[in-house]
Amino acid sequence: SLSLELRGSLRSNTMAEVEALTLTAVTIEPNECTLGSELKVSIKFKVNKAISKGVWDLMYMVDMASKRKLIPLGQSAGVSYAAGEEATVELGCPSIETAGFKPHQLANAGLVICQLKDGDEEVVAVNMVTQVTKKEDGQLYRTVYSPLEE
Repeated sequence: SLSLELRGSLRSNTMAEVEALTLTAVTIEPNECTLGSELKVSIKFKVNKAISKGVWDLMYMVDMASKRKLIPLGQSAGVSYAAGEEATVELGCPSIETAGFKPHQLANAGLVICQLKDGDEEVVAVNMVTQVTKKEDGQLYRTVYSPLEE
């Protein structure tokens, strides 16, 4: 039940932040797979204000009891969007590299973050709560939740 409450609070923050963009669809692939697997995120959105020097960053945040650690996963080429435009961004990485973390630090709720900056200014961060659990085979598996899911 803790993860559901966490999801709820993150979702409301995410929706409050998404003023420059209105999210219309989020696809996460593969899902319900090993934590280190390839990751592809596709976000469809409507642009509410023009963005001239946009760059998307894909990150994974490990949420440990004492601190949070960001793992950079990828970055888009430069993008620009006109106000009113409907657009899609595709971000991905061949794997989530978690060397240097102990399994108990990873078997927790983390975040997949897709952050759009315009120059040096953060426009939006799309936060996707990621539940990581250890299965019987000893492997860590991830489930990434779309911020649009209820």
